[in-house]
Amino acid sequence: MTLTFHYANSSTPIAGVKVVMTESDGTVTVLVTDANGQITLPTTTNTYTLNASLAETGEDPISLIDAIHILQYGGELRPLKDYQKTAADVNADGEVDILDAIWILQHLGELRLINQQLVFLDANTGNALSETTFTPADTPRISVIRKGDVDGDFDPSTTNAQDLDWVITSKSKAY
Repeated sequence: MTLTFHYANSSTPIAGVKVVMTESDGTVTVLVTDANGQITLPTTTNTYTLNASLAETGEDPISLIDAIHILQYGGELRPLKDYQKTAADVNADGEVDILDAIWILQHLGELRLINQQLVFLDANTGNALSETTFTPADTPRISVIRKGDVDGDFDPSTTNAQDLDWVITSKSKAY
């Protein structure tokens, strides 16, 4: 099964994402997305989890527009999709509110550092990808967002991630 990693509900692929597939029997497979943002999962009869990461995240995409989107959402002037709400909740309190907009403004003024790591979600449930257990019959869909980037203007091609295509499978080592 082939999975494609796109950023924030766009058609922009994300290359160089390390994906660790851990099967219920202990088999661990490490894959890295290619230039098209794709990996091919090995066939399995076991349940499995996926954990994804990208070390290099490129330039800071957070802008005043992101804070404005949050304020408009709070004033019921702009709807936000679920992935945008996840990106907007920069203080991780489970709410999207004026405090998140303030944190972004403080970040822009270099008064606060926001963790801008990419967040990988199971697009079917909205839960963290690493906390989702898949069955062999499932077709995982993955949503990728970056904390603070409410408007989704981050360009993953600026990450300079190497175009890697490799697989490691082991039952005795963790990666």
